[in-house]
Amino acid sequence: MPIYPHNTLPIHAVPRIRTRVLVSSERGAVETAVWEQWIEADGYIPLHYHEVEEVLVFLNGEVELTICDEVTVVAAPATVIVLSGQIHGLKSVGLQQVHLMAFFPTAAPSIFSPDGSRRPPPWEDLGRAIAR
Repeated sequence: MPIYPHNTLPIHAVPRIRTRVLVSSERGAVETAVWEQWIEADGYIPLHYHEVEEVLVFLNGEVELTICDEVTVVAAPATVIVLSGQIHGLKSVGLQQVHLMAFFPTAAPSIFSPDGSRRPPPWEDLGRAIAR
C-alpha cells in the first residue's frame, strides 16, 4: 500500500498559483486525481473545462467563481461540483490566500481552453491566461 506523506511531495509554483499533486497516475492511481492548490490574493485559474466532472473543496479564502455564464462568490469552507464540459474559472477576491482541493474521477485529467485547445496542467501554465 503506497503512502505519500504530503510534506514529501513537491509543490509546483507558477506566478499566480501553487499546486501539489496528491494523487495521480504517476503515483499509481487508476481512476482518481487529487490536487491541492494555493492561489495568491491576486491570483486566478483561467477559464477552462475538463472532459470529466471536478469537485472543488475550498478550505480557505474567497473566490469569484465562473461556471458557464454564472458568476458567484464562494467563501470557504465550501464545496462546488463542476460538471464535465462546463467552462469554469476562478479568481481570488479579498486579501486571503485561497486554499483548495480539486478532485477528478480520472488519474490524468485533461484541461481544455474554451475554444477546445489543450491547456497545460497548472504547474506548467506560465501565462497562457484567457481574459475574463
